[in-house]
Amino acid sequence: MSGASVAVIEIDPGGDLVLDVSQEEGGSQFAYRVGSTVLQQHSRYFESLLSGRFSEGQRLSEALQALKDAGHSNVADAPADALPRVAIVNIGRISKVSTIQNLAADFLRAVHGHDLGIANPPVANLANLAVVADRFDALPYLARYVQRKKLLHAIDAKAKKGATTTTPPEERVRQKLLVGLLFDHPPWVTKYSKYLIMRDSAQWRPGLEEDDSAALWWDIPNGVEDELIQRREYILETINSLQQHFLKLYMSGERQCKLGYDSSVQCDSFQLGETVRFFSKLGTLRMQGTIYDAAEPTHYTGDIDRLLESFRACPPYQVDRNHSHCGMRSRLIPLLDMLQNQLSLDTGSLDIGICADCWNHHRTSYAWSSAKRPVLWTQSTSLAGSRTVASAIHKKGHHRTPSSCLPRHVVVRDMFMAVRRDWTSRDVF
Repeated sequence: MSGASVAVIEIDPGGDLVLDVSQEEGGSQFAYRVGSTVLQQHSRYFESLLSGRFSEGQRLSEALQALKDAGHSNVADAPADALPRVAIVNIGRISKVSTIQNLAADFLRAVHGHDLGIANPPVANLANLAVVADRFDALPYLARYVQRKKLLHAIDAKAKKGATTTTPPEERVRQKLLVGLLFDHPPWVTKYSKYLIMRDSAQWRPGLEEDDSAALWWDIPNGVEDELIQRREYILETINSLQQHFLKLYMSGERQCKLGYDSSVQCDSFQLGETVRFFSKLGTLRMQGTIYDAAEPTHYTGDIDRLLESFRACPPYQVDRNHSHCGMRSRLIPLLDMLQNQLSLDTGSLDIGICADCWNHHRTSYAWSSAKRPVLWTQSTSLAGSRTVASAIHKKGHHRTPSSCLPRHVVVRDMFMAVRRDWTSRDVF
């Protein structure tokens, strides 16, 4: 128990306990009158703390009995300064705020089923609230509370009403992803995980030191951060393999020009030179000697959508007017269409983003980070793999039927994770 002289904020005017809350030892402390039974019902942390297994719970029972012995038969009528007190230090990895007073109060209001201090709080407030709920193991109840109050739908409706083409800051994207994960809002999980994968993150730069004091959304928990990093790297590897595919075609010695003219050999040589020049000019290809290579491996750190669009700028090179369709462009564009159907943020396909249901209930079969890389990807093996996964999961008898989406996710995953990809088959998907 703890004594304090600060004014008590009444979350439950008839509550039997005062919480003295601070973010760190010796920091500013705020007092809240709450109901111990409600706390235990909706928070596993408080259920354990106040149950009697710890000294706080034992002293709470003794103090409440002492109140009754002193004539306060109805604890609800007792003044706040007569109630037992429990000190709580650290409410979680929240963002830097001027005071935790309102945030702690909102968490306790939600636990007691009351309205928040602000009717429709902004994303940053909800993200901090999710962190506090996670800290005190109250996520199931808080998720239901947020859904019942339609707080996330209100944010989506407001965003749709004032829709702009402005790129949202990474912190806002991460906050929405964390809220989606912790408050069980799958649309935000899928949408904003895909957004991070496609746009890249300042947190993923090589050599960046981990900051344990940063807000929780800067290191998304439960394995999600590592999953996002892996997905982006596999996608970049896939796009790089498309570039390598065309270089190998024109370097293979196998005739690519199908016209059968005397100029076909010159056409292939011309196309090889233009292909090398095009990718080098984009900055996606570096000519490097193998006699001595001191270069450090680097990854593309830009927007993947923009990278694919730059590939689309490939001109229809031709050695002369007879060779109008011999170049890379006519074969590259259909493959880019296929990739962009999966990757573009403007398309409805969200399979590279994290599906909350599959992540939570079928992670072993679903996660890219736990999957074995296929040796070879082709269109036919993808379709066969889809049927195999669906059959295997059905035999295991999972409590949820994933056939509606998991096999489709796996088809996309296998393409991006394959060790080798067959981009031929007449260069179309």
